[in-house]
Amino acid sequence: MNPSGKAVAILFSGGTDSTLTAAMLQENFEKVHLVTYDRFGFHATDNTAVQTQALKERYGEDRFVHTFLNVDKLFQHVSYENYFENIKKHGLFNLSTCGLCKLSMHVRTIKYCIDNEVYFVADGANQAMTMEPAQMKPVIDEMKRMYAHFGITYFNPVFEMDGPEDKDFINKSNAKLLARESDYSVASFENEKTPGFRLYKMGLAPSPNVKGSDYDKKRQPRCFQFIIFNIFALKYFMANKTYEEYTDLTTKFYSDKIKSMIKLIENRNDKKVKEMLD
Repeated sequence: MNPSGKAVAILFSGGTDSTLTAAMLQENFEKVHLVTYDRFGFHATDNTAVQTQALKERYGEDRFVHTFLNVDKLFQHVSYENYFENIKKHGLFNLSTCGLCKLSMHVRTIKYCIDNEVYFVADGANQAMTMEPAQMKPVIDEMKRMYAHFGITYFNPVFEMDGPEDKDFINKSNAKLLARESDYSVASFENEKTPGFRLYKMGLAPSPNVKGSDYDKKRQPRCFQFIIFNIFALKYFMANKTYEEYTDLTTKFYSDKIKSMIKLIENRNDKKVKEMLD
């Protein structure tokens, strides 16, 4: 059961999962804040306007507020703070670019919520994205504690839904790599528990299985820095360790990072920190 209230902020990429999250939560909240992030390395962030317009046409123009925020300075800080200390303690997890990027978005979302008196935050995190740090349940639990520290409830409406049949090549690689460790298999698009199927039934997607398709790509930003993360996670780390070890060490790294981010947000009125967060 999803919470309800006056307003909710959604980390909005315009992709299948975040679009479904927005469509679901408009039933529970009077106002839905769609927050899209931009930084150096992102391309076509304005693609998200396509799904925003679709949501407004379906549920009402006044139900959604779409905001674009830049996290360049914040992402740099999240990536490089305590850099050598983190290398000494956690190894090369500083190359976990996708997770660090998402952490910077979450930190900025907390600032956005404080400024706009929003007490609920959601995103499209989904259990099928097995390698992405910000979509691992143990890391999500750490994120929830960070939000709770500032009186905000963070939740993931589509997390338990199944993944689609036609996954992008990253997840195909992940599935192949993890086959030795588990019975991981992708779900059929006929499965009503996939986000794509739900969007299709709502009339917000042309077919039940659009995730990773050209249609999907034209509705969300593109970033190719995931290649660094992919090399680190798949080619380096998982070459001789289990997925369970990867999850455990990833969680420890992000737990330390999140502790630092809590201190950063607490000092949000400091001039240097304010420049980073604004």
